Amino acid sequence: MIGRAAARRSPGRAVVLLAVLASLAAPTPSAGAAPGGETVVYRVRAGDTLELIAAEYYGDRRYAVFIMSANKIARPRPLRPGERLKILVNRDVTTAPGDTLASLATTYLADPRRAPFLAEFNQLPPGSSLPAGTHISIPFQVTHVAATDERIGAIATTYFGDAKQAELLTRYNFLDRSVVSKGEAIAVPLVHVRVRDSRMPPSDEESTARANKRRQIAARAVTALPTAMAAWRDGNFSAVKRELADLDVDYLDAGPAVDISILLGAAYLAVDDEDSALARFKQALERKPRHSVSPYWFSPRIREVWLRAGGRVDPTP
Repeated sequence: MIGRAAARRSPGRAVVLLAVLASLAAPTPSAGAAPGGETVVYRVRAGDTLELIAAEYYGDRRYAVFIMSANKIARPRPLRPGERLKILVNRDVTTAPGDTLASLATTYLADPRRAPFLAEFNQLPPGSSLPAGTHISIPFQVTHVAATDERIGAIATTYFGDAKQAELLTRYNFLDRSVVSKGEAIAVPLVHVRVRDSRMPPSDEESTARANKRRQIAARAVTALPTAMAAWRDGNFSAVKRELADLDVDYLDAGPAVDISILLGAAYLAVDDEDSALARFKQALERKPRHSVSPYWFSPRIREVWLRAGGRVDPTP
């Protein structure tokens, strides 16, 4: 984050502005929005300035440079009432079954190796399993075109107010050097900028439906899983299947999803339905590939099918 001291220094703001103007003036490629994030259209009102609009959307007047970049405004100028401006905003995604951080990074950030940045922006552990219906925010980014040979530390100071963020830019662009050549473009993920919730575009119907389905299934699982566990202990395998079989585990967090899949697999084995058991065990391992089961809780036959599915068994004490 840009520090308060940096925020108070008018020269810092001038440096940012000059750098963006130089980037806009570069021949190719032009600066502006890069993959990741989207734009909304804002209609200028009387009295609006670039700084006021930036404060309304981003909570900081200094981020007017991003509005200039998105609209190819080369120099600060008065705005005309009724003028339409594109405003860069985070892209909100509601995950579908099968989505992963890597697949979302491929789609929205152009490379699966950027999954850790997506996790960090959403305050998730790297490699997190994503239930369907999960809200994920995609940071917007701009393309910086070097007007001359530029040190990445200087570019980091321009956009983040902190030369130490050069390490982030280097990793994000898969570089092994500290200088970018004149005319070279690099992506700058604005992970320190979030659009105010009140200014974000509304979710589409399909995304809203997935989010609602996730909430409903999670609420059902809270009561269904303990009931099914009690039925398992009583040997009532039909009750286990009745409680759990219609729960779509794609919409659950990894923990309960794995517990439900394993318990269902064990119940299917108890009635000699090995194919269904194997499918459920594989389903569990899709969410937690390194998950292991305890020999204390599961019979040799269950452990044998679990191993065939690709799972692990805890070593015997």
